[in-house]
Amino acid sequence: MFSVGSVQAQPQPVDGLVCTMSGSLSFESPLTEENAERDVSGSATISTCVDKNGPVEGVEAEVLFSGDGVANCSLQSFFLSQLVTWNDGQFDFATLEAPEGGPAPLGAYKGVVNVGKSEGDKVITVLFNDEPLQTLSCMLGIDPIGTYNFSGVQIFTDLESEEAGTEL
Repeated sequence: MFSVGSVQAQPQPVDGLVCTMSGSLSFESPLTEENAERDVSGSATISTCVDKNGPVEGVEAEVLFSGDGVANCSLQSFFLSQLVTWNDGQFDFATLEAPEGGPAPLGAYKGVVNVGKSEGDKVITVLFNDEPLQTLSCMLGIDPIGTYNFSGVQIFTDLESEEAGTEL
């Protein structure tokens, strides 16, 4: 007798840097339940980072965002510029957008580092609203969102080291 086992894809470790990020995005015209063109700016800090070998000690950064696009209380199609100034004096300048061109949930972005120490790396950003009831209140037309305070992660991954199935 013999048995046929199933072959399942095993998740591959991310080859790059995964960092926690917290900060805020401010909208020139507050987000409402209606889609509208909006300007956005913001700042954040990157604090704890890990790579495939575990924690990376002493890596921190300050982040500045600016951009525009169509957005409402919960969805966005933003194009963002991001400047990351690392605590070792190096920098990364990345352009980000909503995955698949949007609309995507507020806080979901992907892009590439155009210039800097990680030039050519892909960037994946997932930010969660620190005030989750704010989105519901906005969608019900009670209170627009002028500032989106967030916590989340940002991943910098080398384009050359990606395994099949880990594309953005």
